Amino acid sequence: MNADLPTRKVTIPACVEHEGLFSRTVILPWFCLHCGGPRGEPYETISYDGSRRLAVHGWKNPCGHTEKYSEVRDVS
Repeated sequence: MNADLPTRKVTIPACVEHEGLFSRTVILPWFCLHCGGPRGEPYETISYDGSRRLAVHGWKNPCGHTEKYSEVRDVS
């Protein structure tokens, strides 16, 4: 990872079916995967896998693009 890029440490679901247990903390370059613009500020939220809830981070990008946790897992 380029040391000049801003990064953030966030907790995301480790997999789609996390069973309310499986999270992982990652350090991500803090830019939108779709357009390269800045990501929004992280906030605490809940991921629901259809059966269990898991406390994780979320963010809303100022550019309006939504990034799925599956996309973020692929680059972390």
